[in-house]
Amino acid sequence: MRDLLYSCFFFFMPFTQALTFNVGFPLKFSELSLFLLGLTYLLFNKKILLPKKLILLVSALFFMITISVIVNLFWKYPYPLREYESRFGYTGDAIAKYIYFGLALLSFFISVDIFLTDRKKYTAIWIYGSLAAAAYSWYLVIFSALKMHVYLLPGMIDPPQTINGTIIRCGTFLEGNIMGLYLVLSAALCLYVKKIKYGIFLLISVITTFSTLSIISAFVLTFIYLQHKIFQRKNLGWGFAGIVLLAAGLFFFSQTSLYKMYVHDKLFARTDRITTEAGLSKLDRLYTFESAYNTALANPVLGVGLSNFSRHYDKYLPATNDAGIRNFMMKKNSKVIPNNIYVELWAENGIVALLVFLAFLGLLLLYAREDRSKALLGGLVCMMLCFFAYPTFTMIYLWAFMAAPVAGYISHKVETE
Repeated sequence: MRDLLYSCFFFFMPFTQALTFNVGFPLKFSELSLFLLGLTYLLFNKKILLPKKLILLVSALFFMITISVIVNLFWKYPYPLREYESRFGYTGDAIAKYIYFGLALLSFFISVDIFLTDRKKYTAIWIYGSLAAAAYSWYLVIFSALKMHVYLLPGMIDPPQTINGTIIRCGTFLEGNIMGLYLVLSAALCLYVKKIKYGIFLLISVITTFSTLSIISAFVLTFIYLQHKIFQRKNLGWGFAGIVLLAAGLFFFSQTSLYKMYVHDKLFARTDRITTEAGLSKLDRLYTFESAYNTALANPVLGVGLSNFSRHYDKYLPATNDAGIRNFMMKKNSKVIPNNIYVELWAENGIVALLVFLAFLGLLLLYAREDRSKALLGGLVCMMLCFFAYPTFTMIYLWAFMAAPVAGYISHKVETE
């Protein structure tokens, strides 16, 4: 039974935003397996081996977020809070996200145990699930680009997220950025267990998400994974040739409309005169980030509570004389998210929670040094890069991946002792 639940948890992980069961709050196949695993671990008093420093940091993060949630359930602010359509009510949304944060931590603990139980077997199951998700993503992109009918998985939002209102870019998740990072991290696991061909396919599949940071991350992961081989004396010639070919490929790519629309304009488009959709997206992110940053500065210790940034969004939205921009940024009756995990943690949970989370990520980087392939290190670096434009830190697959370097460190420590 435990083997079945382990396999179901990893395989169906990329389908958690598509196959949805509304049981109080969304419980999906992967999360349902996780929930049953948690009960099983408690029932049989199953202990998980974890380093002491890691336990302290995770405990501190849990404590700070818990205090922030409790305080902000009752705290009264001296200004009217923004109203919008919420899923379970404002208090219900905060509690639901707190529960989901608990599930994310549970996925981290249990994933450490899964990797320690049989790293090769269960990593392969994760990879098979990612290959299925990537194949489906190609199907959605190609068929929607050709304006052919597509069959959506049960529970998927219809219509899904698209580019230019036509090409479906979200794969099996709600949005392209989430799918893109999932593919990058899955590719890192492929490289970690030497399934190189699968890793290459997943990295190429990142293109289907049209996620700028995910596409950049695919190159970052490739460089980190290959750098120790590229700079070996015997491989310098091949490495130089590879760099030249890559530079040539990037040059020709930079001349395409695809590069201009989804890379250049998103990073360098002017915001004082909006002429493109990418420029509008950049403006949106900048204003939202500044509002979250101002919220964090005004509530530095405990923040405004999980899922509560949107209620304070109007109060801290930057001023502008452009009525069109102001009306666009007001986002009436919509829930706004910071779209940046670092400022999200600071604004909603306070500076201490942010610093603890950063220390936790730093510790993971240290643990990843035990992986000689550098694939896990590359995956973590890409994850931290994508966090600058990512919707939430409670996504379960993030915490499941973060368990891999921890399990590798524990295994190495046991072997050396």
